[in-house]
Amino acid sequence: MTFPTPLLDEKLAQQRQKSEHDRQQLLQMALIWLQHHAIDFGIEQGYLFGSITQTGRFSRQSDLDLAVESLQHGDPFGLGSYLSLHVDREVDVVPLDQCHFAAKIRQTGIVWNGIKSSD
Repeated sequence: MTFPTPLLDEKLAQQRQKSEHDRQQLLQMALIWLQHHAIDFGIEQGYLFGSITQTGRFSRQSDLDLAVESLQHGDPFGLGSYLSLHVDREVDVVPLDQCHFAAKIRQTGIVWNGIKSSD
C-alpha cells in the first residue's frame, strides 16, 4: 500500500534542483579558478571527475575530485588546498600517473587547461 506524499515529493524535488544548481555553480567556479591559477602550481592540465560531473549525484557533502597529469613537477597538493579555500569544499587530488583508473578519468572527466593569468 502506498500513500500520497505531495509535500515530501515537492521538498525532495526542490532539494534536487538546489543540488543541481550548486553543482553547476561549483563546476564553473572551479574551472575558472583552475584555468587561471593551476599553472602557478606547475600544473598545465587535468580533469574534474566524479559527482561534480554527473547530474543527480552531487550533494552538500560531495567533495571536488581533481586529477592532474603528473606529480613530477609543481605542487598539485598546494593547488588542491588553495582551490579548496576558493570553493569552500574539500578537494581530492589524484595524480593520473599513479592512478589505476586514469583512462576512465580521461574518458569521462571534464578537462581543463591552465593559462597564465594576467594579474
